[in-house]
Amino acid sequence: MTILVGYTDSKESKAALEEAIRIARLTREALLVVNAGPGGEHQHDSMVTEDQQRELQTLLDSTGLPAEFRQYARGRSTVDELKDVADEVQPSVVVIGLKRRGTFGRFVMGSVSDGLLKELDQPVLCVKENPAQTSGVVRDAPSKDITAAPEPRFLAEAPDITDAPDGTNSARTDTGPRR
Repeated sequence: MTILVGYTDSKESKAALEEAIRIARLTREALLVVNAGPGGEHQHDSMVTEDQQRELQTLLDSTGLPAEFRQYARGRSTVDELKDVADEVQPSVVVIGLKRRGTFGRFVMGSVSDGLLKELDQPVLCVKENPAQTSGVVRDAPSKDITAAPEPRFLAEAPDITDAPDGTNSARTDTGPRR
């Protein structure tokens, strides 16, 4: 399977890429990073420059994961481009950055993330940039095996809620409301 990442050169997109790399390491999936914008004569802010592409490719190569970068500037909306790519590759999840905008900001500026949430058939993970957290992308870091993690202590100590105080199992089997 593949994890699809919508990418621009923003803090939010970098946080989304960081999370996608973390997930890909855990699930051993490939990454497909897509940068899309309207294109045409005017360079749009969402488009990644050649220098930024080289920097991104260096980062992707250093992860040790199968990863690909694609850029689209064919005069179509970012939502349409990402929807077509998602239909093509059928990713397990689409990861996007989410800006902290209010209702008025979304109304005036529009929102690619809102469009993707409405249009994509695949699960979408929206990642906010966390200014208090330092970048967690570590090059050549060993993947963490989450299956080997110990069970959280509070779960191991929790009483079984299906057992009555006298030790008998008194779990409800009906699903209707009690009267």
